[in-house]
Amino acid sequence: MKYISLALKISITYFLFGLLWIYFSDNAINLLVKDLEKLQFLQTIKGWLFITFSSILIYFISYKLFTQIESKKEELLKSNELLEKIIENAPLIIFWKSNKGVYLGCNSKFLQLMNLTSKDELLGKTDTDFPILEKENFINDDMIVISSCQPKLDYLETVTTKNKILKILNTSKVPLFDNKGVVIGVLGVSEDVTEQINNQNKIKTQEELLIQQSKLAAMGEMIANIAHQWRQPLSVISTLSTGIKLQKELNISNEEYEKESLDNINENAQYLSKTIDDFKNFFKKDNNKTNIYFKELFEKTFKLIQSRLKNNDIKIIQNNYPEIKFDTYESELIQVFINIINNSIDAFENVSEDKYIFIDVKEFDNKIVIKIKDNAGGIDKNIIDKIFDPYFTTKSEKQGTGIGLYMSKEIITKHLNGSVEASNIKFEYLNKSHYGAIFTITIPLNKDK
Repeated sequence: MKYISLALKISITYFLFGLLWIYFSDNAINLLVKDLEKLQFLQTIKGWLFITFSSILIYFISYKLFTQIESKKEELLKSNELLEKIIENAPLIIFWKSNKGVYLGCNSKFLQLMNLTSKDELLGKTDTDFPILEKENFINDDMIVISSCQPKLDYLETVTTKNKILKILNTSKVPLFDNKGVVIGVLGVSEDVTEQINNQNKIKTQEELLIQQSKLAAMGEMIANIAHQWRQPLSVISTLSTGIKLQKELNISNEEYEKESLDNINENAQYLSKTIDDFKNFFKKDNNKTNIYFKELFEKTFKLIQSRLKNNDIKIIQNNYPEIKFDTYESELIQVFINIINNSIDAFENVSEDKYIFIDVKEFDNKIVIKIKDNAGGIDKNIIDKIFDPYFTTKSEKQGTGIGLYMSKEIITKHLNGSVEASNIKFEYLNKSHYGAIFTITIPLNKDK
């Protein structure tokens, strides 16, 4: 249409020039010359002049036109070269196909993905021409984009290449339209996220191993706690069973005493069984969140460490917890509480009396704030900024691994999307001044409505 317009302009210009030339030249000759021979000669000269001037006019018009075309052509070539450089040097895998799935172009990163050496091996072919396991998925994705005229953005897909290496791609496909709005093809852009996904999986695996390592590091103490908790019920069971046996041997058995003793034995056996369940539940791997009251969480925590608290003559002071039920990773949160309370117990090593650990729970702004503080003298200012670092410990190698508080922070921040902070605090209790450490845990609340 553009070239028709230009041709029309040239034709009209030539026509007007010819019309005006004939009109004015004929009138001028008729006025100036009456001799027929001279008139014929001048008409011939006029014709040659017309051809000369019109040729000059057409030359200048054509020159200007072709100059503009060359200029536009150079601009277009430069634009195409720039576009090719952008596509080639983009840090992405780029390709485009016709609406029949035929490859029309790509960059070198796509050739590398397909294990091809040149575009000649790709252009004019379709996905069915290549030995790729996922080719049916690629064809289906193309058809969805073409038929819906809508892009398909940011989805993960896999590509198993010739050398059997599995690649994970983050891909987007968009339809290509002509100037009439008809879909003529598909443009695909992919990013190789294989390494990123693998690293994320490695990090996740390492975190899970550290959580288990943290639990195993506490196992020695836990076993000692359980052994201490079992000592009394086992002693009761042994005493009662020995008593029943002795009465039988002396023929002085008492049915009522036997029944009472057996009930007592059963009660203590149930207690031992429950202790095993508490221990087993703490060490099992959490995969799903459970809906639980905060009060239950702390009850389960204290069951696991009550003998250590009792042996060190430490009193737990709890506020009246609000009736808050929420979704959480139960075992992991109990582990956090145990890690923090165990650090307080260790801090009481050089304290001889008035040993307290305070538990305070409050709710506001759809968050739960848990404060655990003690009066064990606080944390040294030189190390307080390092206590959440992995493998940092002030204990001997046999006494501590340095991963307890680190894993506590990882659980709170990454698994529960919360925060944990440590500081020192002065406070009053029972008309006495105390100084110790305080851990503040903030967790977004996801309550059971």
